[in-house]
Amino acid sequence: MNSVKDRTVTVWTDGERPLRMFWQDRRWRVSDTPTGIYGESDFIHPLLTHAPVVRIGWRFQVTDEDGESLVVDAIQDDGQWVIAKTYS
Repeated sequence: MNSVKDRTVTVWTDGERPLRMFWQDRRWRVSDTPTGIYGESDFIHPLLTHAPVVRIGWRFQVTDEDGESLVVDAIQDDGQWVIAKTYS
């Protein structure tokens, strides 16, 4: 796992799943099937005893225009996409 300096990313989706992204001044296309990343919701209704589990992002492989590939965890944080982790 690599540390991520510039976390902000622009992600294009098909309405649900990621298709491509722009990150660190490079264009990347999703080159494998995305897998959902799940976590607890920030909103907990007072009548619930456990927070609901919701999809918070996606793990997927991306490939740039030069053929370099890596796997990223992209999550939504306060309405914007960020890269939480990278795997090379």
